[in-house]
Amino acid sequence: MSHPDFYNGLLDWPLYGPKDGEIADLVLELADKGLRLAEIECRIKQNLRAWLDEIEAAGTTAPLPRP
Repeated sequence: MSHPDFYNGLLDWPLYGPKDGEIADLVLELADKGLRLAEIECRIKQNLRAWLDEIEAAGTTAPLPRP
């Protein structure tokens, strides 16, 4: 893979997750509100899938501007 982040986190993502601690903090906050981890992961997956669908529909690999 020739991605610029391949050796800077992307390779280890399946094992260690994100480097951004705020993501873990948000997951813990949601769990503290009573959400189950499976629900949180499902929402993350839905949003990433929707973002990927937008990128593929636009025919680009660059990030789309977010509102």
